[in-house]
Amino acid sequence: MNEPTAGAKKVLIIEDEKRLADALEIKFRHEGFNVIKAENGQTGLELIISQNPNVVLLDLMMPVMDGKTMLKKLREFPQFKNLPVIVLTNAGDVDNMRETQLYYNANAFLIKSNTSPDQIVAKVKELT
Repeated sequence: MNEPTAGAKKVLIIEDEKRLADALEIKFRHEGFNVIKAENGQTGLELIISQNPNVVLLDLMMPVMDGKTMLKKLREFPQFKNLPVIVLTNAGDVDNMRETQLYYNANAFLIKSNTSPDQIVAKVKELT
């Protein structure tokens, strides 16, 4: 497995499904990324502020603070207005996608069940 270097890009995975978060962590570490994980939007927001990741993978449906609320709060910080955020969810109805992209400024919207780990990595690389 490729170990991340000091200059490696940092991805924050905000996902309450532990198996998926762990699988994504392994995949991103293998691709040379530094990985940070959070189980809810509140912890994720705190980690964005303290760790300054290059990109965020964000689930929408989580305990404590959901992804939409977290993204809305994140975009209130001027320094994070342009931080790439990829919504990764199974709540994939068209209205949900439009609302998240238009009102919360998500950069991409991927449906978990239709997207492979390789496709997720490719999207992250495209946005960083």
